[in-house]
Amino acid sequence: MKRYTILIAAVAALGGLLFGFDTAVIAGTLSPLKSYFNLGDAAIGLVVAASSIGCIPGAFFAGRFADRFGRKNMMIVTALLFIIAALCSAVAGSFTALTIYRFIGGIAIGMASTLAPIYISEIAPPSFRGRLGMMQQLAIVIGILIAFISNYVIANAHFAFLTDNNHWRYMLGAAVFPSVIFFLLLLLVPESPRWLVLKNKLPQAKKIFDKIFERQVASNEVEVVLADLKKDNRKVKFSEIFSSRYRKVVLIGIVFASIAQLTGINIIFYYAPLIFERTHVGGSVLFQTILTGIVNLIFTLIAFAMIDRIGRKKLLLAGSAVMGLCMLLIGYLFYANNLDNYWVLILIFLYIGAFACTWGAVLWVYVAEIFPNKIRGHATSFAVFGNWIMNTIVSFTFPVLLSGLGPAITFFIYAIINFGLIVFVWRYIFETKGVPLEEMENRYELV
Repeated sequence: MKRYTILIAAVAALGGLLFGFDTAVIAGTLSPLKSYFNLGDAAIGLVVAASSIGCIPGAFFAGRFADRFGRKNMMIVTALLFIIAALCSAVAGSFTALTIYRFIGGIAIGMASTLAPIYISEIAPPSFRGRLGMMQQLAIVIGILIAFISNYVIANAHFAFLTDNNHWRYMLGAAVFPSVIFFLLLLLVPESPRWLVLKNKLPQAKKIFDKIFERQVASNEVEVVLADLKKDNRKVKFSEIFSSRYRKVVLIGIVFASIAQLTGINIIFYYAPLIFERTHVGGSVLFQTILTGIVNLIFTLIAFAMIDRIGRKKLLLAGSAVMGLCMLLIGYLFYANNLDNYWVLILIFLYIGAFACTWGAVLWVYVAEIFPNKIRGHATSFAVFGNWIMNTIVSFTFPVLLSGLGPAITFFIYAIINFGLIVFVWRYIFETKGVPLEEMENRYELV
């Protein structure tokens, strides 16, 4: 695989870094926001969920606009929205204004979570698609860790301009720097060659295939994509993604992307400080939160060696079993009020590690690779749309569940859900390891 292919995939994945940063940075601001704006549990849930709510239209329309205007152009729009959201969140003068700017940032996250996987899947050779697709997840994980470190540094910095009342502004505004870098680097990457073929821009597509693939592969790639498109050369309308030909794979993609949120991973990253405040060990909750980000990164790197070797389905099955067990044991520790030890921390780290090298590694790869060329933009958009709807529900309800039902019952619920995911994966997820995009349709028809 050419170095150039890796580099442009890495640039596209920077949208994932901003995705991770913007979703995780809120964790370190919850306590100061609660006192600064005098917020209750429901309001805190809304601040966190505002970003997820914005992701819903962002994800829903991103694929459609990407099919019309191109993957690269829409990623540039995404970078601009990230810049606007970060700047405006940092200077927000009211709870309402902050919620609106978080919503705008959410639109950018929803777009990035749709566009980057599509772009990477369309430039990646089949034998490396899992690892290149995982660059999106790796970038998300790095973004989460940077957000946690940034929050910790800002909270403990001693500068005259930093006070207890304003350091949350600098935490939120820190996203400006990676957003600007993302925008500038996007100007240097090419358009997706598969999109160019779709728009009948064959000379441009051939030139890009020559840059990203080895010569013997590149020379044949345009013809392969054209042959796939000529199976049905009609322009597919958005409504047709639920036609009898595509319905099964689209439903699998939507349900898979949606239930990934029911693993409970984002309740750990959004609300880690609130969870750690209820335990009695480990020192600073912000420092403990950094450790969760480090564990997430380590196990994401481990997943690089497994996703194209072990395959997607086996990883998902193993991950669901381990995560369910961890949630069950965490719930028991809270139920028994046995918190004067490190077991909650250890189990949370184990849970994060299991997610990172299974569901976290597979999610963004799988939703971008299972759909046929003609509907990939529309269908991926719809699947990610489902993911963010579920994310919104989970992030909004968790603080209410935590205060209403208590930690024990809340974690027991998520344990049951994780064990239930094993059934779905076993029955409906088909293996995609090493399968060319143009042959994917033959795989899902066997499900």
